[in-house]
Amino acid sequence: MARTELCHDKPFDPSHSLNILIKLKASDTGLSNTLTMPKEFVEKNLFPWFSKHRRVKLSQHDSVQLLDLYEYDSKITTTLIMKKEQDGNFKFHGWSNILDKRKFKTGDIIGFWWDKFYDTLNFISLSTA
Repeated sequence: MARTELCHDKPFDPSHSLNILIKLKASDTGLSNTLTMPKEFVEKNLFPWFSKHRRVKLSQHDSVQLLDLYEYDSKITTTLIMKKEQDGNFKFHGWSNILDKRKFKTGDIIGFWWDKFYDTLNFISLSTA
């Protein structure tokens, strides 16, 4: 039987149902320290990989969890703080550490996928504005 775990050495698979595509908004670029990910994406595409304890904690407003974000192109892992906001969406605090290196712009599309083996959220730049 073929392995289905997503690993650091596997690139983004656009056909995988649990992948997330984010088109960066102005609030995600420039001098921003946060990346916003809609509640629907996090709950549908990331929660299945999380432990029950982690899902319960993240479902609470103002609860925070550390999350490793691995950039596929540069092979750099950055630890971010994931927090559910009052509007239900999730913010990834510490995003500016990635922006400082990559200079993403509004309109760029980023692909995210979970790496079960390393317990990280991987991402790759798919297109630039």
